[in-house]
Amino acid sequence: MLDSFVYMFKDKNFAKKYMSLFGVLLVANVLINWSGTLSPVLNDGSVSIWYYILFFAGFITMFITYGYSISLLRAKIDDASVSELPSINIVKNFAEGFKVVLSGSLLVILAILFMYALYFLNNVLVKNVGNSVSVVLNTILFMAILVVSFFFISMCCRYVVKPSFLNFLNFKAAAQLINYNVSKYFKSFLMIALCMTIVYLISMLSVSVLVMFGYLGLMLYCTIVSLLWAYQIYILAGLFSNAVISENI
Repeated sequence: MLDSFVYMFKDKNFAKKYMSLFGVLLVANVLINWSGTLSPVLNDGSVSIWYYILFFAGFITMFITYGYSISLLRAKIDDASVSELPSINIVKNFAEGFKVVLSGSLLVILAILFMYALYFLNNVLVKNVGNSVSVVLNTILFMAILVVSFFFISMCCRYVVKPSFLNFLNFKAAAQLINYNVSKYFKSFLMIALCMTIVYLISMLSVSVLVMFGYLGLMLYCTIVSLLWAYQIYILAGLFSNAVISENI
């Protein structure tokens, strides 16, 4: 499992590939965070067309990183000891990212419908039962998010080997893959959660400090976050591939 943090350095061209990934992430983060400065919430409710243009440009640029993540995970699943990592290919990675976003959007839609159902129940039951029902419903929502997060690793690994539009709704197949080695999967899940938490905390600390420096702070924040995310993508590919037994996919 610890190899997930160092395997990428075996590639003699890793620095070049890392910087290419960092460059794409930096562009996406700058666009998305720049759009945030034009948010209606920060501008007395007024909406600028540039808010939407910058946000969607950044959102679409992120497709490249999603596609590259899939290519990287596929390389790790095919050969755990791979020494030559895939390079950024804008067109190929964008197409792959677009496909995985379409597939994953079904899970997002299901999650949104589930949250709306809980919201509706909350509004109805609070009037008849009391505010205590909100605690129960929020607990159910938290548990649902935790379960989906747990299954997501298995779903991603299945997607790179057996791409399917309905892949992220196939909880049964994901569970079967997990069952081959629950202990190994659970350890990887905890390590992934820890890595993502650390990056999240560093990101929040950075934005809280740099927000006071205006656009310079924005650029510094985007640079720090992009550097972290670029390295984390390589780490997650290693941890995801380590979580499952590839022969059983």
